[in-house]
Amino acid sequence: MDELVVVVTDADVSAARDAVRRAQTEKASPERLALLRRDLEQLYRLQARQMIEEFRQRERS
Repeated sequence: MDELVVVVTDADVSAARDAVRRAQTEKASPERLALLRRDLEQLYRLQARQMIEEFRQRERS
C-alpha cells in the first residue's frame, strides 16, 4: 500500500488563518468558528511535523 503524503504550505496556513479572522469579523456561529479554529490548529500541527521530518532528513544526509 502506498503511503499518503500531505504537504502543508505557508499559503495553506495563511488561508486558514484568514478564514478564522473573516468568520470572527462576520460574527459566524460559534460552531463554525470552532470548526475553522480546529482546522487551523490541525494545519499548524501537520506543518510542524513536516518541518521536523524535513530536518531529520537533512541530518541523516
